[in-house]
Amino acid sequence: MKHGFLRALTLTLAALLLLSLSVPLASCSSKNPADADETSSANDAASPQPQADASGVPGAGAEEEDDTAEPPLDDGLGNPDLGGYDFRILSCYFNDLDTWRYLLFDEITGTPLNDQLYQTKDNLENRFNIKFSMIEPGDDGAAQGAFIQSVTGGDDAFDMHIGKDWRTCELGIKGYCYNLFDIDPFDFEKPWWPDETVRQLSVGKKMFAASNYASYCGIHWTRVMVMNKDLLANLQIDLPYETVREGRWTLDELYRVTNGISVDENGNGQCDRDDTLALVGYDHTYYCIQEAAAVSAYARDENNVPFLNLDVERIDGFVGKMRALLTGNDYLEADTALFADGKTVFSFCEIRDAYNIYRNSDVRYGFLPQPKYDELQEKYIACCTDTPWALPKTLAPAQEEIVGTVLEAMSCYNYVNMLPVYLESTLKSRLADEPDDAEMLSIIADNRTISFAYSFGKLTYNNLISDCVFASFETASYLKRSERMAAKTLEKTLSKFLD
Repeated sequence: MKHGFLRALTLTLAALLLLSLSVPLASCSSKNPADADETSSANDAASPQPQADASGVPGAGAEEEDDTAEPPLDDGLGNPDLGGYDFRILSCYFNDLDTWRYLLFDEITGTPLNDQLYQTKDNLENRFNIKFSMIEPGDDGAAQGAFIQSVTGGDDAFDMHIGKDWRTCELGIKGYCYNLFDIDPFDFEKPWWPDETVRQLSVGKKMFAASNYASYCGIHWTRVMVMNKDLLANLQIDLPYETVREGRWTLDELYRVTNGISVDENGNGQCDRDDTLALVGYDHTYYCIQEAAAVSAYARDENNVPFLNLDVERIDGFVGKMRALLTGNDYLEADTALFADGKTVFSFCEIRDAYNIYRNSDVRYGFLPQPKYDELQEKYIACCTDTPWALPKTLAPAQEEIVGTVLEAMSCYNYVNMLPVYLESTLKSRLADEPDDAEMLSIIADNRTISFAYSFGKLTYNNLISDCVFASFETASYLKRSERMAAKTLEKTLSKFLD
């Protein structure tokens, strides 16, 4: 199992208990752009981070006096002089943000996340003697078109692209992207390459799009649960941290805890925004809940090639559990901002909702992973969406080593330095509450995945909640009548990888 994130975050939180939050300390990372409403006070303090030594290698010098400490994380790349190379990032304007800003930031703003990403840019430029430049052709469709035009024209217009989820994956299966497994500097055993995102975005020995910690977008858009600690205290319900630790945080347990606790305050006989609500969520969390419960129609063979594998009993069980949870009076489908009003006990949401909204509210909130299917499920799974990055198929041999070195170093640097700052920001600097919630966030970050079925053309059965839970038909019959089309769609997708 990969290690490193929990240790880095633990160091951060321990330092927070000892040091004033009003004094920014030296850090190795940079700044993080905010989404449309991702504004942060300039008075927010940067979290203390593991330091880089004179060589610029992240984490060097940390815990020098602790003989029992794990060795600092190191990308192992040394400090090659890349001769002033212009590293060009093809971006797109998506969700009110130029996507390159998930990787780097170009100025100091006083916002901890952004300033960490500025440090990433500054460190890498000085370490390797390079400069970064950004190409911004427009929205995600325009960026996809610019990528295709460059590759088909055989020119050398950019080094990497960070774009919209399915559009980036589509570029790969249409033959425009470089196989990332052929880039020598990439070490997929390192913790900045989440095991499950690598597995889900690859087929056999080919992967054309990456979702890793070079960018904060994947963790930003990871689906989680949040809880209102004060409402749970009023209901005399224990905070379920120990339930999570013991592996008992399941869909059945969530139903048991939420069943019957909504309060119809306006007396209209239904659950709505004016009431105290047991549980809220929205449709973009549904396929991620399915992934979290390890309910997939697609398995992998010994060669990492997906195949259709309909476990009718498990799928039917999942549909039944979700019908019980989502179709009664204790669930409301609503914008996740509703949780900030302080009248919702639990919410299915994304980590970015805490970063953008909840931390600026008066709600005393905590984090939980999305529930497992049952206690037999091996681990918690945190599904995300992302702005994946890809490399053009026309990458020249002389560029392969340069591009691989820069991106591997960026992935390590942002994992070690940016990620703890980002997650600490979502904790709202609530020191008394942080240890449990930091542990929950580490479980989530260490088990992050992305949906194969969603990423590649929205394959059949990628969203069983939308397809089945709110419908009245019987699950087995739905699976049977869709099976032939599902097999054909999968075969067409796989053919692009296996040519």
